[in-house]
Amino acid sequence: MTGGRVRSGLRSWVFARRADWSARASLLRLLVAEGRWLVSVVAATRVVTALLPTLAAASAAYVVRTLGQPAGAIHLLVAACGVGGVVVLTQTVYALGGTVDYLVIRRVDGAVRRRVRVVALGPPGIGHLESPRFQDDACRATDDGRGLGRSGSPGAAAIGQLALMSRSAGAVIAAVALAAIAVVPAVLLLAVAVVVGARIRRQWMSLASAKDAAAADRRRVGYWTGLAEEKAAKEVLLFGLGPWIHGRWRVWSARSNTPQWRVATRVVRQQWTSAVLVVAAAAVAWGVLGSGSFTTAEIAMGLLLIWGIFTLTEHGEEMFDVEYGTRAAQALARLESGSGGAATAERSARPPATAPTIRFESVSFSYPGDPDRPVLKDLTLTLHAGETVALVGRNGTGKTTLVRLLAGLYQPTAGRITVDGVDLAELDLAAWRSSVAAVFQEHVRYPASAGDNVALAAPEALADREGVVAALRKAGADEALPAGLDGSLWREGSAGTDLSGGQWQRIAVARALFAVAHGRRVLVLDEPTANLDVRAEATFHESIVSAVDGATVLLISHRLSTVRPADRIVLLRDGRIVEQGGHRELMARDSEYRRLYLLQARRFEEAGTHQTS
Repeated sequence: MTGGRVRSGLRSWVFARRADWSARASLLRLLVAEGRWLVSVVAATRVVTALLPTLAAASAAYVVRTLGQPAGAIHLLVAACGVGGVVVLTQTVYALGGTVDYLVIRRVDGAVRRRVRVVALGPPGIGHLESPRFQDDACRATDDGRGLGRSGSPGAAAIGQLALMSRSAGAVIAAVALAAIAVVPAVLLLAVAVVVGARIRRQWMSLASAKDAAAADRRRVGYWTGLAEEKAAKEVLLFGLGPWIHGRWRVWSARSNTPQWRVATRVVRQQWTSAVLVVAAAAVAWGVLGSGSFTTAEIAMGLLLIWGIFTLTEHGEEMFDVEYGTRAAQALARLESGSGGAATAERSARPPATAPTIRFESVSFSYPGDPDRPVLKDLTLTLHAGETVALVGRNGTGKTTLVRLLAGLYQPTAGRITVDGVDLAELDLAAWRSSVAAVFQEHVRYPASAGDNVALAAPEALADREGVVAALRKAGADEALPAGLDGSLWREGSAGTDLSGGQWQRIAVARALFAVAHGRRVLVLDEPTANLDVRAEATFHESIVSAVDGATVLLISHRLSTVRPADRIVLLRDGRIVEQGGHRELMARDSEYRRLYLLQARRFEEAGTHQTS
């Protein structure tokens, strides 16, 4: 029984070491992938660093030996050159190494961020982006550890791994050189250095684990810190939330930092045992070297070689970099291996060049991670070419989900979507998306000029300034740009200006209109008037529909006055279609749409009465 446990423990240890070595090898592969010449320079500096203790010891021994001989110009010159060469070489290596290390770290970290972006944007949909596991790994892979007081990024870890390897090689070289003088001290010191180094490594691993375990709490601290920024400042000041937020920040900071401080304190307390081992081994070595059996030159060389061997225990900063950055590399590996298993079938069909007829055939959909709560249930709907269809219904009925399926951001759980009879799953997804324009509820505010904010919807037509002006005019956004098309809409810029919510919404609408003008034949408007006033909303739909004549339009809105001119209105409830028809048709019968429309109209009338009274 005991033997079985021992074998099981040994196997576990072997597997753990194999995984550890594999992770460290992945760090070196990151280095090699980012430029062999830079890696060669880094490796060369590390080789010289490994040799420096032995070179310094040899130079010191030569100087001592020379001092014990009759003065000679040649001997003195060689001794001076040896000592001076070691000093110059040391300074050169440290100066060059620091600069090259910085360049390599930046390149490796940049490459890791690019690879994370490739994994994030590679799959056809966005379901993986909403997975907590994916989000955790993406954050971990790009976490440089700077919030922890150290740079524990993958690049720093790769450089740190090289430093540890060179330090180990230097210790072995110094031990071999010392063994030529005295074998026992060499073996003893190297053994103690290995034991102490392994002990220190485990301590840094425990600290890195503690920091990893506090990742969620650190994100919470970041959230409370973000409430001090401009977006939240107005509400925080208005409600006097400053002291309360500061209190929550302190609570979560304590939750994040306290476990780490406990581990760090324990690590500090454990250093005395390592110090005792090192001092005891050094005392034994000194006793052997000072026994009278060795020359002064050998003693001088031996003392410096002892220092060279004990560089193996200098695992401080690099060890944290390696342990923390290795886990970032492992997170990257998990991301890439996961994306590799999500390959999709080849899509070769091309979308139509004209406004298509789109059909949802018995479509059902549940979000990943929540399969028991379908958002859409056996939905069948046809959007005819050139038709404007409005989707209405309460929150959570599946309107925005339907738009996401239409854009190919998700695949139906059951059923299919066809475009002019071709399954959307067979269409070239990039080509299909290039034929769709959209205004989403949470539209993007690009930190760019006003012109670029519009033209980015059709990158192939960035130079069409007349088209941008026309789109802005149709959306009613041209008067909101005193600095013109070249004015920056990035408030943090030196000359940038910001816009109101309604003005930004008009910019988003102009972006969609510009896309339609350049060949997008499907237009999706998801709550396009959410930030507009009632007067602007009243004229919005007619002006937009006239501007996109011929396109297939899908309009989502809670304000039923906006959807009144639509060719067809579809009412969703609990993921199913319960009513559809034109405005007059639905108002002519006892429909849920009629009741909702009259309710909204009555509330607007009451609001108008209160304002005039």
